[in-house]
Amino acid sequence: MYSKFLNKILLPLGSLFFSGNYSKYLNDWKKYDNMSAEELERIQSENLKKILQYASENVPYYRDLNLDKDADLSDFPILTKAILRTKSNQLISDKYHKNQLETNHSSGSSGEQSFTYMSFDHKFYLRALQTHWWMWGGYKPGEFMLQAGISPKRSFPKKLKDLFFRVQYMNAFKLKQDEITEQLKLLEKKDPKHLAGYPSALNEIALLALSNNKIYHFKSLISYGDKLFGHYRKNFENAFQNPTIINTYGCAEGLLMACQADLPYYYIMSPHVFLEVVNENGEPVPDGERGHILVTSLSSFSMPLIRYRLGDLGVLLPKSLYPSHRKFNYPLLQEVTGRETEIIKAPNGNILTVHSFTGILEYVEEIKQFKIIQISKIRLVVEYQTDSGVKLPFKVENEVHDKLLDLVEGTMDITFNLVEKIAASPSGKPQIIEIQRKN
Repeated sequence: MYSKFLNKILLPLGSLFFSGNYSKYLNDWKKYDNMSAEELERIQSENLKKILQYASENVPYYRDLNLDKDADLSDFPILTKAILRTKSNQLISDKYHKNQLETNHSSGSSGEQSFTYMSFDHKFYLRALQTHWWMWGGYKPGEFMLQAGISPKRSFPKKLKDLFFRVQYMNAFKLKQDEITEQLKLLEKKDPKHLAGYPSALNEIALLALSNNKIYHFKSLISYGDKLFGHYRKNFENAFQNPTIINTYGCAEGLLMACQADLPYYYIMSPHVFLEVVNENGEPVPDGERGHILVTSLSSFSMPLIRYRLGDLGVLLPKSLYPSHRKFNYPLLQEVTGRETEIIKAPNGNILTVHSFTGILEYVEEIKQFKIIQISKIRLVVEYQTDSGVKLPFKVENEVHDKLLDLVEGTMDITFNLVEKIAASPSGKPQIIEIQRKN
């Protein structure tokens, strides 16, 4: 009943009051979900052409490039975080005033902080797309949700959102056991209910539930902000009675790029973004090969981001491998393999990502958390925590050591170090790989 009241009355009134188009955008995404691949490709192509022409005419940074009127995407330079940070004023459209725009700060998890500006209505656009993803998991606006995020100081609009959407908010990186237990108790009698937040934080909630032999039912679990590892999924399934897991891929600069739902791959939100995967020289790599992800926003006109280098590495799924039966017809991203700052290059030429290590270490039951630190070109240190606070058994450590040594074909020295605490990145997110070497 309340969900219908929220959708039919409160949300349209809220959009009118805040001069936004939340309800319209939500309906637009419902339409996109039912379109064919050809229709979605046409819309993306039209949106891309529109944003490129708009940027060339109205954005000082792009206008000063004096690109040809019919320039295509490849004619535009790659936008880096350094350019975004130092040329922010030139990247704002002439049709907007900076003091009327919302500021978004990136987390700096790539090692370089940046910020963007967007119109208030574009905030509604992103909110609608985020809600739409949640609905893929069975969520209906107004149903109870426990959300673990990193904005404990809620602004007035966020407080209104929490109130009307029935969201109970928790600080993701300062979780307290008593607080988790209390929040779970409050939600026990509320049904249906949903869980959303950073997967590392949600995993702590799951572990606490399992350690207390308590099973809580959540209809869906929405993951965002950091990596959703395989052992997290297993904990979620066991602690929360097999919720539908929705895994999202976005960034703090105001881009919600892709989402996992019924497939192991990510649906790319093609009406909203255009993704490229390129090599070190900015040249496109064949689908199926790993490269640097570039994203072009097709929906933000206050500060268009064109060929923005996120700092992520990924792989586009070859069309020949697209499943014949899939829920939606958006293009597919095969995987996001890690941050550019989380890549270890071994002396033998092997490139190791986060998943290279999780594929081995997540199966060691004694390890609670770990971090791989590259001290020098030939030396790796594995920092790890255990629940017991006791070092790994000699046999287990040797087995793990040999598997890791195989990854680098014996070209690196690998040592293990039991620690009491593993420091997070400056953004507060867990950091699996840390590079300390100078060369």
